[in-house]
Amino acid sequence: MTQVARIGTGARIAPRLGGVPETLLWPLRSRAGMTVLDRGFFDDPMAVDLLNRIDYDFDRFGPVSHWHAVRSKYSDGLIRRYLARHPEAQVLALGEGLETQFWRLDNGRLRWLCVDLPESIALRRQLLPDHPRLTELPLSALDPAVFEAVDPERGFFVTAAGLVMYFTAEETLALLRRIGAHRGPSPAEIFFDTIPHWFSRRTLRGMVVDKDYTAPQMPFALARRDVPAFLRQVPGLSLVTAIGYGEAFPERSRLIATLGRLPVVRDMAPLLLHARFG
Repeated sequence: MTQVARIGTGARIAPRLGGVPETLLWPLRSRAGMTVLDRGFFDDPMAVDLLNRIDYDFDRFGPVSHWHAVRSKYSDGLIRRYLARHPEAQVLALGEGLETQFWRLDNGRLRWLCVDLPESIALRRQLLPDHPRLTELPLSALDPAVFEAVDPERGFFVTAAGLVMYFTAEETLALLRRIGAHRGPSPAEIFFDTIPHWFSRRTLRGMVVDKDYTAPQMPFALARRDVPAFLRQVPGLSLVTAIGYGEAFPERSRLIATLGRLPVVRDMAPLLLHARFG
C-alpha cells in the first residue's frame, strides 16, 4: 500500500469545513476507530494515519460507531467482485470525502475517479498521496461534467456512500438516470445508501449529534418497501440487493439483524443498496 507522505514533524491540518463537507470527517473517525478497536473486522491503517494528522474535535460526533465501517466494508466487497469480472474498469466514487477505498481495492489496473466539492478535494490533496490511476474532480456529484471523465467502454462501478440523503428525490433520480445514460457495453453497477423517513425528519428539525454539532439536513429518505418502485423510474436499472446495516454482517449485530426481519422494523432501517444497469 502506498505510504502517506508526512506534512512535517508534529504538523497537523485544521480543516475549514462546514455543512455537508464537514460530514466527511464522521466516517473517517468511524473507519479509524474500528481499525484500532477491531482490525480483524475492518482494517484501514490509512484512516488512522489521517485521523492523527487532522486537528479537529472528533468527539463532536459522539461515541465511535461501527456503522460507517460496515458501509465501507460492504461496498469494498461489491467493488472487489465487480473488478474480478472487469479488472480494468473505472470506479466513480461520488462524494468520496476522505475515503481511502482506492488503496484498499487497487488491483494494479483499475481507474479511479474521485468526485467531491472543491473544499473537500482541497483537503484530500493536502492529506492523501497522488496516484497516476486516481483522478480527483472538484465538482458536485450532480454536475453533468462529471461524466466527461467516464470511459463507458471500460465498464464502471459507481459508489455514492453517504451522499444521496443530502439530495432531493428528484436530484437522486436525475443522477441515476445520468449514470444509466453513460453506460457502455459492459454492465454498470452502483452502490448507495439511504436513510428512513423518521431519520430524515429528525435532521430537518435540527438533529444535535453531540456537544455543539448539528447534522446537516437530509431531505431524501426511502423505505425498503418503496425501493423497487423508486428504481423503476430509472430506465434499465434493476435492484440487486437492499439490506439493512445489521444484515450486511449479521455476526456483528445479531440482535439488530434479527429485529430487521420484522416488517415494521425493516421499513424503519437505513439501507445499503446495490443496483445494476444492463
